[in-house]
Amino acid sequence: MAAVPAPDPALDSQLFRKGDDAKRGIPEAIFIENVEELCSTRKPTDVVARLQDLYSKYQYMQSSIVAQRSGLKTKLPDIASALETVNHLIAKREAAADGEAEYTYQLAENIYAKASATATNCVCLWLGANCMLEYSLEEAKELLTNNETNAKTMLANLEEDMAFLRDQLTTTEVNIARCHNFGVKVRQKEKETAEKAGGAQGGGAQAAATGSAQAFVPPPRPEEPLGEPGSFTWKQDREEVEVSVVLPKDAQKADVKVTILAESLRVDHAGKVVREGRLAARCSPNGSTWTIGRGRVEISLEKAEAAQWPSLFEETDA
Repeated sequence: MAAVPAPDPALDSQLFRKGDDAKRGIPEAIFIENVEELCSTRKPTDVVARLQDLYSKYQYMQSSIVAQRSGLKTKLPDIASALETVNHLIAKREAAADGEAEYTYQLAENIYAKASATATNCVCLWLGANCMLEYSLEEAKELLTNNETNAKTMLANLEEDMAFLRDQLTTTEVNIARCHNFGVKVRQKEKETAEKAGGAQGGGAQAAATGSAQAFVPPPRPEEPLGEPGSFTWKQDREEVEVSVVLPKDAQKADVKVTILAESLRVDHAGKVVREGRLAARCSPNGSTWTIGRGRVEISLEKAEAAQWPSLFEETDA
């Protein structure tokens, strides 16, 4: 599992607002207007890690609300059925002549019989946990009516909370994607700067050795063959893994599908598997991206833990 980011109150205040009582304490996600400004004093990876932690909490809240809503939807019909039965008993009692009321009993499937019995003034309600309690009909009606009203009110509140929570999940997903993409741009810029600095040092050393004032211009390199479809190359740094998979000739983006899971990677073209395997270590799908260019699909995997991978795929899949 990825390490939990250290608390940063200043960062948290820019990512979410603490929820009020009306929203059951659910924090309200803040859309990041200026990603560059937010990441100017901290690493983009730290911001993404905090957002992913917030996203995980939202998902936990969502699963909790779904469970509560499911329980209420199961209980409401039972409460309504019990209330209907109590109202029926009250109507029979009030209509009874000489204390006798007529009831219909089910003797067997599709067979019913009528019988007269003394009208009752009490009923037993099942409270759960192997507990049944006797109430008068008026008390039972009041109790069941209150339970039904409370259940309907709570269900309506849960529906509102679920809608609010979906909005926060969407906002957080967008924030994660924007911060991750900004981090990719920053790393690419740093890499280009380092390559230019290295090239300038190498050119200066060669000019000094030959005594020539003219800069050395290397001949253009021939384009390397792509290789067989499904073949791949990969490299890694401390936080990311870059994978380049060869696609079939003339492959179009519309025909390519890349599935990135925490423990596996799969590339399909026109419904056929080009390359798939179980990863040697876990990645973070939310922070991973892919694109197509020059007959290859370029995949950037964000590591779940900042550690070196022994290989891209497990030995059995490599």
